Amino acid sequence: MPSIRIWTLESDNDAKVVRCLANKLVNFMQLTPIPIYTAGGPQPQLKNVIQNYLKQDDYVIIVIDSDGRMTRNERLKQANSNINKCLQIVGDPCFVDRVFLVEAVQELEAWLLIDCIGIFCYYAAKHRSHYKENCRKKVSADSSLKRFVSKNQEGNTENLVEAESGGKGAKEHLIEYSKKILEKLNPNLSQRKIDRGKYRESISPEVAEHIEINNDTLRRNDSLKKLGDVIAQVQ
Repeated sequence: MPSIRIWTLESDNDAKVVRCLANKLVNFMQLTPIPIYTAGGPQPQLKNVIQNYLKQDDYVIIVIDSDGRMTRNERLKQANSNINKCLQIVGDPCFVDRVFLVEAVQELEAWLLIDCIGIFCYYAAKHRSHYKENCRKKVSADSSLKRFVSKNQEGNTENLVEAESGGKGAKEHLIEYSKKILEKLNPNLSQRKIDRGKYRESISPEVAEHIEINNDTLRRNDSLKKLGDVIAQVQ
C-alpha cells in the first residue's frame, strides 16, 4: 500500500494539525484509507530530506503557510525563502508526480477557521462539562449560541488578509474569536484569565480534533481542499 509523508516546514504543531485534517479529508472524500505520516520543522538541506523521505514513503506533500499576498510576494523575491526552495523542489524532474506543494493560504489557522462551531466546542468542552457530549447539537439548539457562532464565521477564510505586510491575519482573527468565546462562556471571567486561555499555536492540534470537514466547511478554504485533491490524486 502506498504511503504519504506530509512535511510542514513551520513546526511540529503544524504537522499534527495537518495530519488530523488530512485524515478527516480522506474520510469525508471517501478515499481509500492510506497511511499518512507527518514531519515538522525546517531542515537546512531540503532536497536531501525529501530524498530520504522518498526512500520510506511513496509521496511527499510539503505544506507551508503562505501568509498574506504582500508577504508572499516579498518572500518570492528572496532566493533562500521557503516558498522559493519548495517551488524549486516540486519543479525538479527527479520529483515529478511524487512531491507536491500545498500552501495554507492565510496560515494554518485559516484551515481551522472553516468551522467556528468546532472551535467553540473545543473551548466549551474544556470549560463547561455540559458541552462535553453532543456539543454541536447543543449549539444548534441554542439560538443565542447559534447567532454568536454565525456572526463570527467567515464565508471564505482565505479572505482574512493582512492589511499590510506583517499585519493581522488568520492567527490574530482566531485569537480574537477565542477571547469572545471565553467571554461568552463566562461573562465574569477576568481579563487575565481570558488572556491565559486565548488561542495559541501550541493548542492547535487539540482544536483541529474538533474541526468538522463537510461540504459547507470545506468550501470556505480552497487551499485546504487542494490538500484533499492532492491526496486523492496519488491514490
